[in-house]
Amino acid sequence: MDELNPSDASLSRSPAVRLRGGRLAVVVLSTCAIAIGLFAASLAVGGGRRAAALPPVNSGPALVAQDQLERLAASTAQPIYWAGPKSGYSYELTRTSSGRIYVRYLPSGVAAGDPRPDFLVVGTYEQPGSFAYLQHASSNPKSVALDIGNGGIALFDSAHPSSVYFAYPRAPYQVEVYDPSGSASRLVLAGTIRPLR
Repeated sequence: MDELNPSDASLSRSPAVRLRGGRLAVVVLSTCAIAIGLFAASLAVGGGRRAAALPPVNSGPALVAQDQLERLAASTAQPIYWAGPKSGYSYELTRTSSGRIYVRYLPSGVAAGDPRPDFLVVGTYEQPGSFAYLQHASSNPKSVALDIGNGGIALFDSAHPSSVYFAYPRAPYQVEVYDPSGSASRLVLAGTIRPLR
């Protein structure tokens, strides 16, 4: 077995240290340098991680991260409403081809698509004329209408206070807040239900 000799003239001419066969060392060092360069470039461009894709429209409910919801909101013409970040909960997103977007708050350990109606849901619906519709529906004796500021109106059925609908003049969408605890109107009046962007 040959030993490395520091006085060997070939060592001073070679860009890589020669270890048993020389060429293998050059290949290994070159490969490492390329890998390090690619990793550094990925950190610079994407912060070290790729953005997760959003679930397709009509694909059913899926768990998503807050940054995915924010990206979706930034890419749509209408706002997407939610109840803000909530520690210990996952966000379930459902999108339909009719323009309905639902954000459901699931406690830790609950799977997407859980059929129980036990969780807070905020739905944003494409619906031109929704403000006029809610104004008209407020004349029903069972309806409770609330002024939510900015000319908006919120409405719920006194017999079913778990769902509250609201809209603003000239806005082509309507928002529904479903809270099984019956505090949907409190969430709306407190300003907790707001656009993602």
